[in-house]
Amino acid sequence: MTRTRITKPLLIAFSACLLLGIATSARAECPGGFKPAAGEPLEMLVLGDSIMWGQGLKPEQKFSWRIKCWLQEKTNREVRQTVFAHSGALIVASPATPPRFKSNDGEVNLPYPSINEELDHARDFYGPAVAKVNLILLDGCINDVDVSNLLNVTTDPNWLRERINTSCKVGVHDLLKRVIETFPNAHVIVPSYYRIVSSSTADNAFIRLLAKSLNNQRPEARRMTDKEMRDHLINLSELWYRVSTADLREAVNTINSELAAKNLPAKVSFVEIDFWPEHSFSAAETLLWNFIFGSTNLSGLRKFIVILSFGTAAYKPNDEVRESRVRSCKEVFKEPKGKKETDAEKRERKDRLLICRYASLGHPNQMGALVYTEAIKGHLQWIIDKAGWKSETKPETLPGGE
Repeated sequence: MTRTRITKPLLIAFSACLLLGIATSARAECPGGFKPAAGEPLEMLVLGDSIMWGQGLKPEQKFSWRIKCWLQEKTNREVRQTVFAHSGALIVASPATPPRFKSNDGEVNLPYPSINEELDHARDFYGPAVAKVNLILLDGCINDVDVSNLLNVTTDPNWLRERINTSCKVGVHDLLKRVIETFPNAHVIVPSYYRIVSSSTADNAFIRLLAKSLNNQRPEARRMTDKEMRDHLINLSELWYRVSTADLREAVNTINSELAAKNLPAKVSFVEIDFWPEHSFSAAETLLWNFIFGSTNLSGLRKFIVILSFGTAAYKPNDEVRESRVRSCKEVFKEPKGKKETDAEKRERKDRLLICRYASLGHPNQMGALVYTEAIKGHLQWIIDKAGWKSETKPETLPGGE
């Protein structure tokens, strides 16, 4: 396998998947044997990209599901969760031609529908009941910035700052405006993103080789030392984290100010997630999915073999749903029957298959999802009483529950 083929999957592997229909976590059961009171349920809608989808996580491990279960106990009401979030989603995407690939598996990373289209689908799904939606979890903008720009050591920081501003401030503001117009009674939670790499990311032969593989097609990058390349990646990731956090906060504040000007209550909340440098990719205390062979006790030869065999059985991400994702990826990106592909189409299909297989890399793992859960729960604590979500009926615990 050539290094060109190594580059493309890793450039996009931190953002992933497509959901064409409604994805619900009906397969998972909330723990504790808790039975909410009878009555009208709380409606919870999940919109956004791979972070909000929960790439690489089992249904019961995703932070949206954990929040649903917690909210159910706190309010003593059934919480009905509907998920349109999917990995790879842009805020706005207008394909010139119909998408070539489609999937109903949220682990398969494809670019459509956009988050604005997710919103349209959700509006159609609820129909006249849009006013009954109580809570919306929403993220978006990292795919508009494009992770490949954060992993490109030649990216101009000033250009990147402008792109983040356009995507995370202007784009998210416009999206939020549509969200609150579509679901007028919903409280909206917008979490922050995190650093992908940092000074705490492992600095060993394996990671240095990966960094070179990501940038081996760029003459300017090939002239850099390992230290220069590492410093560039750290600085770009730090810029992404700080500017996107500030821009998302500003987008939320601007929307709430516009609501206040109409004598309407603030309905949108920004929640900063406490991912620190030591939690970044391949750090000692990482909260992100990594390589299954990513431990520091691997010999230099074995690490090198992992790189050379990227895309084969010798390499796997360490998330728990990789096997089912790979099966779906192979089904979506299999060679078409009865139609001859051009060389470019074949290359695209194979590259997408590789990207799909490793889509969990850089996404929150189980502990990372717990950090998201606790941060959002902390903010919802005061919304529950303010919004009047609690049921007065005494809660019931089923036999065997705690």
